Amino acid sequence: MSAVRFVFPKPRLAKLLKLPGGVPVAEALERAQANLDTIRPTCLAEMEDLAGQAEARLQAMGEAHDDAGMADLYAIAVRGIGGGEVCRLPAVDVALTSLCDLLDHLRTARRYDRAAIAVHVQAWRMLLTMTDGANAEALVDGLKQVSGRYATA
Repeated sequence: MSAVRFVFPKPRLAKLLKLPGGVPVAEALERAQANLDTIRPTCLAEMEDLAGQAEARLQAMGEAHDDAGMADLYAIAVRGIGGGEVCRLPAVDVALTSLCDLLDHLRTARRYDRAAIAVHVQAWRMLLTMTDGANAEALVDGLKQVSGRYATA
């Protein structure tokens, strides 16, 4: 019978973190922000494309329960989460999370509320162009209330 030997490699990152020198945190954050600034236009275009896909999928859904449609919308919305922050539109991420929560609650309860789904998709499009943070915050608060209605259902 052969013995089993467990090997736990030492991560190189842990070793590097202990070495003196390197880039100061403030400079690293500045560089990271500069990198994000370069990809922001591409990210915004991708977010616009995803919103268009969501709108098209919603349009194709009927008035009756459509589990496959909700699953498709969930997949589209979840791909966009995180993009709002990169685009300096953090309310978009909150709206997408609320949409995913709503779809999850509806699918779990085997319910369907096309109007609640539609308001989330429409808000997503609005938030991509909204520059007023107070209005964006009020909008996402309303979306969270809509999705919260189904959290306990």
